[in-house]
Amino acid sequence: MPKIRQHVNPLKSDLLEIKDVPRLVPPPGGFLEVELGSAEAQFLIERAPVVPEATLVGVEIRREMVTRADRLCREAGVTNVRNVFANMSVDLGRLFAPRSVRRFHVNFPDPWWKARQHKRRVVGSGLIAELAGILEPGGEIHVMTDIFDIALEAMASLEEEGPGLFVNACAPWSFYPGPLWNARSRREVQCDRENKKIWRILYRLT
Repeated sequence: MPKIRQHVNPLKSDLLEIKDVPRLVPPPGGFLEVELGSAEAQFLIERAPVVPEATLVGVEIRREMVTRADRLCREAGVTNVRNVFANMSVDLGRLFAPRSVRRFHVNFPDPWWKARQHKRRVVGSGLIAELAGILEPGGEIHVMTDIFDIALEAMASLEEEGPGLFVNACAPWSFYPGPLWNARSRREVQCDRENKKIWRILYRLT
């Protein structure tokens, strides 16, 4: 099996102009639920039977990983997951219409540790503002990470993105106490195995 890159710079020029990015709409009688940075789609594959009325969308910047995720979905017999090669930094407006997504998941985003790389971190005020325009009323943003600084940065962006725009599902500046979705990503499984703390936040659009 070919090795797939673990870290991809979303600001590379060839990833800022991905062709043939599809337009995705909610299924009849259902809704869209999206994982940003979905990797091999394990979270979505486990989530699929829980919400059979939904189309679950995995947005992934590594084309090879999208191919692998499609294969794993076929092997699992999952039909309501759509894996898409796209760059969340620039393509969300092409992928989704305003007020069309019920829930966004950001599971274990890349920390980009070096100071000069911090601009590559995905969960910031710019992304939060864009997701707010795509979410349906009452829609949710869920972030999960095993790195406290990343969790705190995401929480700060959600708390400070305009008064009254998002509300914490628990209380202001509070982490969610446990798992939410009856589905786990590969990284979450690894953290559980190693007994590593996972920080979870859930915010709703008001």
